[in-house]
Amino acid sequence: MKTSALVLALVSALATPLVLAEPPRTLPVSAHNCYPANSVSTNRVVEALALGIDNIEIDLGWDAAHKKLIVGHDATPRPGQTYPDLEAYLVPAFEAHWRQPRADKAPTVLAIDWKTDNLDAILQFQAFLEAHPDWFSTAPKAAESPLTVRRLTVCFTGSERAKAQFDALIPAGGTYRAFSDKVFGGGQFKKKVEDYAPSPATAYHRFLTFHWGNVEAGGPPLASAWTDEDIARLSALMRHVHRQGFRARFYCLNGHIGPALSSYRFQDDDSARIRWQAAANAGVDWIATDEYSAIAQALSGR
Repeated sequence: MKTSALVLALVSALATPLVLAEPPRTLPVSAHNCYPANSVSTNRVVEALALGIDNIEIDLGWDAAHKKLIVGHDATPRPGQTYPDLEAYLVPAFEAHWRQPRADKAPTVLAIDWKTDNLDAILQFQAFLEAHPDWFSTAPKAAESPLTVRRLTVCFTGSERAKAQFDALIPAGGTYRAFSDKVFGGGQFKKKVEDYAPSPATAYHRFLTFHWGNVEAGGPPLASAWTDEDIARLSALMRHVHRQGFRARFYCLNGHIGPALSSYRFQDDDSARIRWQAAANAGVDWIATDEYSAIAQALSGR
């Protein structure tokens, strides 16, 4: 190619606008235990965000010797185990995510499952929130408490004492940068769905977390055929909790990951897939599973 032609080609290429990939379609999915085991790899959270998963669950413990929050299922570090540091694990992934707002301007939820209730851990997490004020949704600690929506909203789950300690740190009229849930475990099935949330959401308590056993008594290992009665119950539950001002996450709907007869695992993949689709159709805000790519594929055509 002659020099003049090469220059023209380069000018033409530089003048062509850069076309960015479309962000993935947002899915009503919670990435259960979105962290590695005995590793500092970020592959799991990167995969979940790339799939369009809308709720990232991170378990937090406390390393008292090094005065730092650790990502993992343990309240305190076990000898010989590797745990990611909270900021080193989350910030690189969410820094890019923060710059890609959704078309509907809704936030991604960061679900923090407290494994520790150490006050130093709570204080360090509060400092983490305050270090990134543009990332996190906020609301005043007041009777009238509208949410100022930002790219991420934090939901506390896990230790009730940890949630209460964080609440106590916020003075009346102060600002919440994180909010709490109430968890209904697998043994808390209530016949009347109205009994799950008899009172409306508050400034701090904005989320509900349900084991699937609250839809089908006994949960995944005892689930039989999915019926019209099950559909009606799930739909009625979602209408009720939404009227009360809550958003709801259901855990944990696996088809093949985990031990057989686990409270998180159905008898086969088809049984899990039927529930994923039914939950999405009923307006469940987030369906938690460890099977990220499978649920993304199952729900992508909705």
